[in-house]
Amino acid sequence: MNNHINRSRRSKIGTPIGKLSCALLVCTGLTPLPVLAQEAIDNAPESLETPDAGSSGQLQEIVVTAQRREQKLQDVPVSVSAFGAEQLQASGVATVKDLTFVEPSLNVPQVVGVYLPFLRGIGNAAGGNLGNESSVPVYIDDMYYTRLTTAYLSIDSIERVEVLKGPQGTLFGRNASGGAIQIFTKDPGITPEVKATIGYANYDRWSGQVYASTPISDTLSWNISAAGTDQREGWGNSLATGRDVYREKLATVRSKLLWEPTDLTTVKLVGFYAYSKGDIGMVQDRHSGTFATSPQVNLPGYPNPAVSLPSLADVPGDFFHDTRADLQQFARTEGYGASIRIDQELEFADLVSITGFRNSDDLIRLDADITGQNFFNGDLNSQDKQITQELQLKSKSGSNIDWILGAYYLRSLVKYDPIVLYGDAFGGGTIEIRSRQVINSYSVFGQATAPITDRTNLTLGLRYNIDDLNGSSPTYSDSETFRKLTWKGVIDHSFTDDVMAFVSVSRGYKSGAYKTFPLDAPPALPEVIDSYEIGLKTELLDRRLRLNGALFWNDIKNPQVLAVDIDGLIPGIILTNAQKARIKGGEISVEAAVADGFTLRGAVTYLDGEYREYINAPFYCLVGDSIAGPATAQDGGPCPVPADGATGNRLPNVSKWSFNAGANYKHFSDIGIWVADVGVSYTGPFAWNPDNFIIEDSVTLVNASLSFTPDSMDWLTVGIWGKNLTDEEYYSVTQESVGPAGTAGFQAGAAAPRTYGVSISAKF
Repeated sequence: MNNHINRSRRSKIGTPIGKLSCALLVCTGLTPLPVLAQEAIDNAPESLETPDAGSSGQLQEIVVTAQRREQKLQDVPVSVSAFGAEQLQASGVATVKDLTFVEPSLNVPQVVGVYLPFLRGIGNAAGGNLGNESSVPVYIDDMYYTRLTTAYLSIDSIERVEVLKGPQGTLFGRNASGGAIQIFTKDPGITPEVKATIGYANYDRWSGQVYASTPISDTLSWNISAAGTDQREGWGNSLATGRDVYREKLATVRSKLLWEPTDLTTVKLVGFYAYSKGDIGMVQDRHSGTFATSPQVNLPGYPNPAVSLPSLADVPGDFFHDTRADLQQFARTEGYGASIRIDQELEFADLVSITGFRNSDDLIRLDADITGQNFFNGDLNSQDKQITQELQLKSKSGSNIDWILGAYYLRSLVKYDPIVLYGDAFGGGTIEIRSRQVINSYSVFGQATAPITDRTNLTLGLRYNIDDLNGSSPTYSDSETFRKLTWKGVIDHSFTDDVMAFVSVSRGYKSGAYKTFPLDAPPALPEVIDSYEIGLKTELLDRRLRLNGALFWNDIKNPQVLAVDIDGLIPGIILTNAQKARIKGGEISVEAAVADGFTLRGAVTYLDGEYREYINAPFYCLVGDSIAGPATAQDGGPCPVPADGATGNRLPNVSKWSFNAGANYKHFSDIGIWVADVGVSYTGPFAWNPDNFIIEDSVTLVNASLSFTPDSMDWLTVGIWGKNLTDEEYYSVTQESVGPAGTAGFQAGAAAPRTYGVSISAKF
């Protein structure tokens, strides 16, 4: 029986100076990536498409680095979407999560400050589990991020964003089984530049940022970007305490030093600092039918048997964004790091070295019972450190055969130090849990593209991966090594200079990982994806129409899934494996320059994803008015479970249909420049869990923006914007809920309601 959640019923810094100063000294100025794109840098590079058509009425050319070298988007035999700063700003894209508004094949749930990207239906719902990396990795300024926390993934100082679809197991091999997201921030310019923006939005949300760039000498230039956001009012309230919920603070700094000592050498040094604290993305409510407390609790003041509470979404009135929790939940992240990229031209090839480190300290405070009682709470203190080194040797631009050879190393240390559990469930005392996971990952790779005819090319690539894992806790210690060869083969053919088709076969791989909370079992097995794709890229009508599409089929072996473990010392959500899954589908995108300054855009994605074999899947059911489970075909229980488990069920977080459409108009009037943008995004229904018990309803979002730059003050731009203008009510996350006496059902966190604001930007 499916439990459909109905919504859309109403229209309705502090940052430590010491670390920052230290990082600035060591890294020449630090940088994160943050706060509202509505107030973001507004000039995209000339090589990247902006949302308006050029003066000729043509679409601008797009340059991407999907194959680790600069190429025109339409020449790359890879399904990739690219977005510049202006388009992101106009479309209301403020964070990586918002990219779903412009890229329908992307779905990004958010939980406790961690983003969990799903691309073409491939992702990892356990990405929020410390030590488990995403199936869709994110690279920021060429640096791989093992964990996608809010502090790093807001968008600021953006030059472009690239979304690479399908397994990228050769050139982006570290866990890129579903694809990859590349974010590039602005490099320092040769002309001094200063920009500042201040913005205000409903819910008393203040934001501001400043960007400065200057040459230091003929060979040296520098920039710095600082931003902050403070949302002082929440979207809802705690019914237990009256306090606001869904609030957020962000503070970030990012800096680059660009040194070009010779015509053959380029050195780019990047530093960053980021701080965030808030409860956006936290679970705040229980689904209807979920127990108020665990069913076996027998303490004064607690109902026994447990009371089944309705979801606040089902309570008459404006309660969707409220919570019953008595404890103020939040996720706090403080991180810093640096990277250095060296490009050296040799006589026969180009050499690239990319070195990076990152440290993140996190505290997540959870009201795990989500009631007004002090029953089951937790403080998750964690640390996440990584060091990466990549070497690339690649052919000169314009070579008859394009080739690249490389090696990659990552060392990752994650630990809970400690998790502290407290509340009446523990008799007024506490339980502390410590665990750690160390990963040493090594890989070598190579790829080459050679012409077969004047219009046909063959691309072949290989990557060999070795992942050494070591996990430990006070009661458990284990080590595992995983080895896998991934590969790629592509044939592309240009029928004309403006029409190209390609066929690709590739294998993607995601390493195994331990369940770190608590760490008491062997790791989940690696996930392996074999992908088959046919793609078409066209530019028509004298580059006034761009039409791209693809058909794809993905076979997945040992897909990593979340499941409830009620047998351990502390019941929790663990990472385990199904046996087989399959995703097939297609997508098409279109962009048209209708007239000078006026463009239309749209994209549609169809996905059919199902488990081909998942015998051990956990199932839930309704017993009376309450949720019961989990039960499997192997261990029985109160729920009727098919003998083949979830075999044939829909994959979680996979919508069959999703699309977006939009229009952008840039008008040069007698008094100044007007830029208007409106867009709509649709995501169809999808399941939150393998047994398809909880189904998220379809969601349609509408965003719009309008800006004006007067001729008399061309250094000034004022703008207004709105997001989710129809005030759709939907969830950003839903997950199983567990307690000391077994499962208690499901919890959910609300997504943002209608928001709107103004901004003022000055450029000097």
